[in-house]
Amino acid sequence: MKTWLIASNNGGKSRDLAACLAYYGLRAEPYLQHRPQLMFPPETTTSYVANAQAKARFGAQRLGVPVIADDSGLEIAALPDFLGVTTARDLGTHVGGFDRNQEIITAMAALPNAHRQATMRATLAVAWPNGRVLTAQATVDGYVTRHQVGGYSGGFDRLFWLPRYGRTLAELPDQWRIPLTHRGRAARNLIQQLQQTKGSVE
Repeated sequence: MKTWLIASNNGGKSRDLAACLAYYGLRAEPYLQHRPQLMFPPETTTSYVANAQAKARFGAQRLGVPVIADDSGLEIAALPDFLGVTTARDLGTHVGGFDRNQEIITAMAALPNAHRQATMRATLAVAWPNGRVLTAQATVDGYVTRHQVGGYSGGFDRLFWLPRYGRTLAELPDQWRIPLTHRGRAARNLIQQLQQTKGSVE
């Protein structure tokens, strides 16, 4: 089975993406396990698709093999000018996941529960060294909690509450969590596209 490389310097995102892809039968590993670190160009657009494709193209060209890249973000209905595709830029890449979550919780402290709707959005892009690119997108809707809860996963999962399950994503083990997440759904969509393209998953 072919092992794909994940074009990212974000260890947490790479591990989660690898788990999501593995759940649907595609083996992937962070490129850093095999190659020296790359300096990816800074994200300069407000498009998930453009950002994911740019990272994937850069990785494929520099590494000389097909790679998978991710761009994702948290969108909060009550704070339309906050976060979204520029989540990392708005909160600062130097700020850790727990502190980023706390900034969001603090910004929403005065909002009633009914106005705490949020969407997590993910775009995955596969790029080949010849310039070919394939993308897949997915979302998950939920609410922002008032406290960080859960230890099965990290990042925004600790504050993203699913009403149907009465839990945050981070309170669900991977076998339940991955099919519900934005990145898990995008991984499923991406693999379905690859399977429809003869030879792409080999």
